[in-house]
Amino acid sequence: MPPSQPVLANSPPDHVDVSADRRQLEITLDTGRTVDLDAAGLRAACRCAHCVRARIDNAFPSTFEGVTIDRLVPMGHYGLNIAFSDGHARGIFPWSYLATLESTEQVARAHPDR
Repeated sequence: MPPSQPVLANSPPDHVDVSADRRQLEITLDTGRTVDLDAAGLRAACRCAHCVRARIDNAFPSTFEGVTIDRLVPMGHYGLNIAFSDGHARGIFPWSYLATLESTEQVARAHPDR
């Protein structure tokens, strides 16, 4: 069950990693709580200009089944650039945006004890 308020803030979490199968972005908060964000959901949530234009043109894929995370690049203290297995690497995901995605069930799974 997602929390009523996002727990990610505008500052970097304690630890960010990619799962062994590369299908989850694993974010560990300073409380020790871990949030997993699904790669396919993150790819679908990209807000870069290319993806926004594709949505406007009704050319944006409805799913990104099987997409994985290839690379994470920190963007200062405010977020991440995520490169995906489909070759897309344009999106910047600020911590505040990841917080909104955390409350979206298809993107996030929270693990209070992990």
